[in-house]
Amino acid sequence: MVRLIEGSEYVGIIHVEAVRKKEKTVFSSKAFKGLIKISPTVYFDKDKTPACFIVGLGGGYVEGEKYKYSIDIKKGAAAVLTTQASTKVYKCVHDITTMQETSIHLAEGSILEYVTDSVILYKDAIYKQINDIHMDKGATLIYSDGITSGWSPEGDVFSYKSAILKTNVYVDGRHVLLDNLYVNPRENDVTKLGYFEKYKNFGTLLVINEKITHETIENLRNEINRLNLPIDFGITLLETNGFVLRILSNYTQDIDCAVTVCHNYIRQNLLNLSSLNIRKCN
Repeated sequence: MVRLIEGSEYVGIIHVEAVRKKEKTVFSSKAFKGLIKISPTVYFDKDKTPACFIVGLGGGYVEGEKYKYSIDIKKGAAAVLTTQASTKVYKCVHDITTMQETSIHLAEGSILEYVTDSVILYKDAIYKQINDIHMDKGATLIYSDGITSGWSPEGDVFSYKSAILKTNVYVDGRHVLLDNLYVNPRENDVTKLGYFEKYKNFGTLLVINEKITHETIENLRNEINRLNLPIDFGITLLETNGFVLRILSNYTQDIDCAVTVCHNYIRQNLLNLSSLNIRKCN
C-alpha cells in the first residue's frame, strides 16, 4: 500500500539547506515529511563540517512509492550528508516502479559530500533513481552510491526485475555529465562481460572539483591498488574537472574501503581537510 503525503505524489520528502555564517557552516533548514526524516547535526571530522543522517521510517521502499530529496548548499558552505543504512527496495508484483528523485544545488565555493549506502534490491524489485545536480563555478561535489542484490527465496543473486540509476550534472548551466546505469537481469545475462561479470555488487564515486587533473587520477589508482582488495575498478576523467570511479565487488565493505580511500585523498590533497570515515573500513 502506497502511503502518500496529503496533496503530494510522494510518500517521503526532505529538504536540507546549509549556509555559511561567521566562518562556519550551519544547517539553516532541515525539513521532512512522511516516511523519512533528517537527524540532528553530527560531526565526523576534526574540521567540524556539519553532517546529518537521512533516516528511513518505513523499513524500506515498497512498490509504487516515490521519495523526493532536495539539497541546497549556499555560497561557501560545506556539508556532509549520509544515509543511516542501506535503502531496501521490495518486490513490485504489479510492475509499478519504486522511485527516488534528488535535486541538488551547489552555489559558488560550496562543498557537498553526499555518501550513501548501497541500494539493496530484493526479488522482483523495480527501482529508478534520478539525480539532478546543478553546480556553480568553484563548487565541489563528492557523491557515492551503489546497488547490490538482496535475498531471494531461491537464493538467486540477480532476482530483481530492473534498476535505473540516472545522474545529470550541470556546471554553470552546462550539461557536463549524463550517467545512466540500466540493469535488467530478466532481459540480459548480467554475469557476462560488460556487466557484473563474476561480481554481484556495484559502486560509484563521482567527484567534481576544479583542481582534479590526470595526475589526480593516477594517484587515486595507486591508492586503490595499494589496498589489494578483490575488486575490479576503473576511473574516468570527465570533460570538466572531475572523475567517475566504478567498482565491482562481491563485498560491499570492499567497495566502501576503496571509496573511502579516494574520498579522503580528495579531502586531504584538494580541499585541505582532515580525513573522514563514515563507513567501517579497516
